[in-house]
Amino acid sequence: MNNRISVPLKIKATSAAYVLSALALAIYGFIAYSLVPIVNVIAMTITLYAASSIVVGGELKNLLTVFTISVLSAIISDLCFAFLQPFIALGLSLFVLLVAIKYSLIKDHDSGWFGAVCTELMGLIFLLPIEIILAMTQMFPF
Repeated sequence: MNNRISVPLKIKATSAAYVLSALALAIYGFIAYSLVPIVNVIAMTITLYAASSIVVGGELKNLLTVFTISVLSAIISDLCFAFLQPFIALGLSLFVLLVAIKYSLIKDHDSGWFGAVCTELMGLIFLLPIEIILAMTQMFPF
C-alpha cells in the first residue's frame, strides 16, 4: 500500500548533473560580464578625477563625489540605451554627464560651462581606449 513512486538513482544523478552544470554556466557568465561595468565605473572615476584636476588646476576634488557621478552616469547611460534610440541615448547621457560635472566638479571654478565641456571631452578622450578594450573583452568569452 505504498503510494510513493520510486525514481531510479540514475535519473536523480543525471538531473543533478544537469542542474549543477547549468548553475556553473550561470556563475561563469555572471563573473565574466559583471566585472565589465565595475571596471567601467572605476575607469570613469579615474579619468574624470584626472580631467577635472587638469582643467580646474591643482586643487584636489573629492573622490567620493567623482565616484558618485560615475556611478549615476553609468546607470543613466544604461537606462537611456535600453529604452531610447542610440543617438538620442548618447546625446542624453552626455548631457546628463555634462550637467553633473558642471554642478558638482566645476561649481566653484570660474570656467563655467566651457570648463565642464573641456573636462567631459578630456575625460572621454582618456576613457576611449579603456572602453574599446572592455568592449573587446565582452566579445570573446573568457
